[in-house]
Amino acid sequence: MVNSGHMFDDFGQAPSVSYTRPDGPVWVIGLRGDVEVDLLEEVEAATQQALDNSHGPLLFDLHEVGFCDSSLLNHLLLTSRRRQVALFGANAALRRLLEVTGAAGILPAYADLGAARSALSLPPSPDRP
Repeated sequence: MVNSGHMFDDFGQAPSVSYTRPDGPVWVIGLRGDVEVDLLEEVEAATQQALDNSHGPLLFDLHEVGFCDSSLLNHLLLTSRRRQVALFGANAALRRLLEVTGAAGILPAYADLGAARSALSLPPSPDRP
């Protein structure tokens, strides 16, 4: 399991994955902090866990992400070749990155989980409204 409850890894950096969980027909992965190439391994592990344990779309929660470099964008684009991927909670800078790179057409971004579910025509999770 990726989310081990630790606040910091061995190098004193906050983990880049805050949670990963099934949510009805989707798998949601919450990211946090500045997600750069040095921290991408944790995101890759969480993504692989989701791919191995679900068959529905992957939704990435970006509301706690301040910055990401091209390595995260590349990871999301590569993942979208294997499974439907959507984002929610991205700040203005991240949304702009998606627009200027042309990734917005491949990685749709929504305000919140509910908006993502609605846009993807997914039913609400039985545990959540």
